[in-house]
Amino acid sequence: MSAIVKKRKVDLECRAFNPEWLKHSTKHRALHRSAAERKEAIVKLSGNLQKSTSLFCKQTTEADKVTLASYEVSCLLARRMKPFTDGDFIKECIMVVIDSLCPEKRSAFDSVSLSPRTVCRRIEEMSDSVNDSLKTCCSNFDACSLALDESTDMKDTAQLAIFIRGVTAALQVYEEFLQLLPLHGTTTGQDIFDAVLQCVKQHSFNLSRLVCVTTDGAPAMTGKKKGAASLLVRHCEAAGHTQPIHKVHCIIHQESLCSKSANLTDVMSIVVKVVNSILSRSLNHRQFQALTDEVNAHYGDLLYFCEVRWLSHGAMLSRVCDLQQEIATFLRQKNLHGADHFSNPQWLAHLALLTDITTHLNVLNVKLQGKNIVVTDMYSHITAFEVKLRMWEAQLAAGQFMHFPRITACAPDDVDLNTCVGVVTSLREEFASRFTGVRPLAPGFKLFTSPFDFPVDEAPAPLQMELVELQCNDELKAKYRTASPLSFFRDLVLPFNKFPNYIEHVKRIVAMFGSTYCCEQLFSKMKYTKSRIRSQLSDRHLNDILLLSTSSIDPDIESLLHGKQHQPSH
Repeated sequence: MSAIVKKRKVDLECRAFNPEWLKHSTKHRALHRSAAERKEAIVKLSGNLQKSTSLFCKQTTEADKVTLASYEVSCLLARRMKPFTDGDFIKECIMVVIDSLCPEKRSAFDSVSLSPRTVCRRIEEMSDSVNDSLKTCCSNFDACSLALDESTDMKDTAQLAIFIRGVTAALQVYEEFLQLLPLHGTTTGQDIFDAVLQCVKQHSFNLSRLVCVTTDGAPAMTGKKKGAASLLVRHCEAAGHTQPIHKVHCIIHQESLCSKSANLTDVMSIVVKVVNSILSRSLNHRQFQALTDEVNAHYGDLLYFCEVRWLSHGAMLSRVCDLQQEIATFLRQKNLHGADHFSNPQWLAHLALLTDITTHLNVLNVKLQGKNIVVTDMYSHITAFEVKLRMWEAQLAAGQFMHFPRITACAPDDVDLNTCVGVVTSLREEFASRFTGVRPLAPGFKLFTSPFDFPVDEAPAPLQMELVELQCNDELKAKYRTASPLSFFRDLVLPFNKFPNYIEHVKRIVAMFGSTYCCEQLFSKMKYTKSRIRSQLSDRHLNDILLLSTSSIDPDIESLLHGKQHQPSH
């Protein structure tokens, strides 16, 4: 039995009406109508087609909006590092609000799909979109550097964080997260080097533009023979890349290591024991809080000391110093260890000294923190602090305490000048022995920060002629005082097109990472994302979430919508 063939209906084919059809004759019955009737029929048919087409376009637009909303919410969940299952909860909240405010629009919002699987898929697609944009961005770099650091997640999987800092031909600076690579086996320098090469290949990164590798200073990173940075430098040399590549130990890590030399053991050990005896026992903790409330103390509690937190040392000592009277009273009442020390004025003077020193170190540490900080600014903070240490050393030897307010509050007879000078001297010597990776670069830094004061004879030969031209340009010299070094070279020197070698030098300096602060910040996000309740999060999804929450590049959602078929929520 043959199938019944239905006649086609033109007005249901969603085709636009072609005015050219008016010019052609047909064999239909409309041919026997008058000209006016035919014209009226044609107008009616074209109107039906336009209505059908507009209805179809409207439905397509509504579907795109629904899918766009799903992408936007999924992106927001990733940037806030929230679980995929929160999508269902968000939709539930939205529907409650809709039912209260505009129930007639419930169907439109109900079709937005935010199931865990949908959110997961959206995040994967947006991560791929950001990676594609990142590849394009990296291809435009004239000079760049890498920041490498390694830490472990909740499941004791070693995770290698890789960041890139690059400079374009227009002296625009970009600092972006490249990838978080899991190291499931050993974490030797070779393992880290292999992971870095894998990341380089995935992002089509040209190693001929690499000028610096900054690490956390671990032996697996900085070893002369088998360290990851050394292996990467030798790989570039073997590939025929002739540019100098500097290996830099994170300046913030080195500052933190220096601060440990300013540690009066007899003071610090007692303070840690006292704080732990109060905070680690519930009864003592409650009674101490009640005491601070009773005397209306400025602070209501103490702070634990955490070895790995940069500011913990100074913050804990500062809190103890502010509450030393309340602590002494509590220790005497409870007959706890350390009561005699908090009643000893000489010991309290040592505590004041240590607190003042760590306060100054914390101020320096905060100055070094942050993203998009030029390495020259970080180095200037270090050199300024070394000058301060020499000044403090001389002032303390003369019995002057104007920069140490807590020591000033102590009785002069209780302060041991030899101890004060000794602490500052050991700190100064420790600073002098550190920062070996950036000290040889100081002349190059000065060429960038002080081009008009740099002796021409001390400049590298390829830059001398251009440096003379630059220093003799009165117009640029007048404008230099009102602009930062980077904006000066980008907005004023670059348009002249007369200093190509000098601009290349500027690019290499600006592209350098001074610290691995961005990696440490990423690890904080990693600990929050892959927490105890999300310990089964896969490495792929962990990387996708951190990429969307860290990168300054937005995913191209509009391009993701093209060719995407709308699937309404069930």
